[in-house]
Amino acid sequence: MIWLDRDADHAYITQRIIDCCLRENLRGIVSTGRETIAPPLVKHAWRTRSEPPAWWRIAHWPGGILWLPIRQSDYMQPVNALGDAWIRQTAQDAQLEYGAERWLTLLAEGLDEETQALHRRYVDEAILAADHRALAREAYQHHARHLAQVLDHPEWGERLLRADQVASYRDHPFYPTARAKTGLDETAMRAYAPEFNPSFELHWLAVPREQITVSTYAPAFWPRMDDLGLDPSLDDTHVAWPVHPMTWSRLHELALPAGSLCSPKTYLRVRPTLSVRTVIPIEHPRHHLKLPLLMYTLGALSLRMMKPSSLYDGLWFQRVLTDIGSRDVHLRDRYLHVDESHYGHAADSKHLSYLVRVYPTSIEQDCLIPVAALCGTMPDGRALAAHLVDRYHDGDTLAWWREYLDLLCNIHLRLWLVYGIALEANQQNAVLIYRTGSPLRLLMKDNDAGRVWAPRLRTQLPDLDGFGPLHNERILVQEETALGQMFCTITLQLNLLAVLEGLAADDEPLRGTMYDALRQSLTQTLQNLQQQGVDTGPAHTLLSAPKLPVKYLLSAGSLLSKQTTGATDIQKFYGTSAPNFMLAPEGTHTTIAHSNLAQHAGDFG
Repeated sequence: MIWLDRDADHAYITQRIIDCCLRENLRGIVSTGRETIAPPLVKHAWRTRSEPPAWWRIAHWPGGILWLPIRQSDYMQPVNALGDAWIRQTAQDAQLEYGAERWLTLLAEGLDEETQALHRRYVDEAILAADHRALAREAYQHHARHLAQVLDHPEWGERLLRADQVASYRDHPFYPTARAKTGLDETAMRAYAPEFNPSFELHWLAVPREQITVSTYAPAFWPRMDDLGLDPSLDDTHVAWPVHPMTWSRLHELALPAGSLCSPKTYLRVRPTLSVRTVIPIEHPRHHLKLPLLMYTLGALSLRMMKPSSLYDGLWFQRVLTDIGSRDVHLRDRYLHVDESHYGHAADSKHLSYLVRVYPTSIEQDCLIPVAALCGTMPDGRALAAHLVDRYHDGDTLAWWREYLDLLCNIHLRLWLVYGIALEANQQNAVLIYRTGSPLRLLMKDNDAGRVWAPRLRTQLPDLDGFGPLHNERILVQEETALGQMFCTITLQLNLLAVLEGLAADDEPLRGTMYDALRQSLTQTLQNLQQQGVDTGPAHTLLSAPKLPVKYLLSAGSLLSKQTTGATDIQKFYGTSAPNFMLAPEGTHTTIAHSNLAQHAGDFG
């Protein structure tokens, strides 16, 4: 039984959508609006709700004046939405309106039919996000006690899975409908989503060897044909190919290589990680399998298939980053990279590919915590980060925060300014390695979509050509800006600012102190690099600008077409509108810019 009114989920998702529209200045709602006092007519229409701190007046709308309840902010955007409702004022009257469908219909007024169709499609995503949030709350209620052992379970793989499960109940900091797993209904959510901690067996194909490419020998646990209920003689001519059950059910819609056979048996019981499409074999937790999945996340244009090119590019990044880590005394022992050298694909097929991600044996005594889990709520009501503070820093939150800052700032600023590399290491793929008595380290994985400025990298790695070519031409950039944008929107905003805001949501003094520590860490890291002879000018240019880059996720991926925006990559379409926290005087901090509904994004405890 779901234990909270579903209306609250729809209100929560609507507020996140309005807030994101403000962040991206869609339809000019920020640039053409202004904060002002609402007239009596508007206040009368609002009478059933509590008076907001301020009103945002948007006068340019075709159907009348819009009045949004807002609060000023200096975190990610200048103003934040305070709820799921607004007032539309016409010449005749003023009406209270609310809800995602009404907001998105309003936002599409006067636009072309293609854009209106995108808005209608996004209404469906908003409804699904609210429904999936309700399911996630139900799952949290059922599994919360099970999460208490995330730092204490004797098996390292189980600790990692439980950390992923903690993270699964926490919403994406910025994309408003990330909770929606489009393509998964309620039955599939319960069967395959990490929120429900299920286990299931994989399906398998037997694919003729001449039809596929496999990089290395498969792991020892890989099935033989008789394990799959097929003729053992096929071992000589075919390769066993793993398929996620969600994809298996739709194989009839997909083209298979000639001579492929569907196995009558399933094989290898697995459990899902935070990414859903990456699964962990229960008996072989060091080997994670990433499989194509007919599911959309972070927008209806982001289908979770696997381009074969990403397999090659991921291995390129693994080899380059491992080489840098072994050469550079400032990065040595600061990070590890998982082994992503075994993969397979059938020609250029996006639905018939797989990756085996092998974790090093050296981490089996450690606790691996994805950044996405840090703000997740534990059964005692505190964030997982608070438990890390107690376990590894004797309850000193600032000591924990400074160590975390030192790790991320040093690694990513050095990769950018010394090597010309910016990684898209988001909260899911940035994994912290904790071990009592040892410095904090970073585990890297899934680096197939970073940005590289080859001339700078080549000065440090003259033998760069030995690592082979990059297959995605968008990885290689022609100028500095792209590196700064990725550093800002991933490392700074997702992995530092979002964590800070999530942990200090209810503690004003702590927020200010954490911001001071962040500014100090960035400044000190850049000073150290400059003393080593590194040109830190690009970072100073970024961090001294009046506004910082922001990913415009709704604009690029959901509400506007690529033809409208000119976006070449829906995950890397930027605006420059975020207030710059570096310019705030020491001792100041960002305003609490969220209502209680939005502060605790995804917290169910």
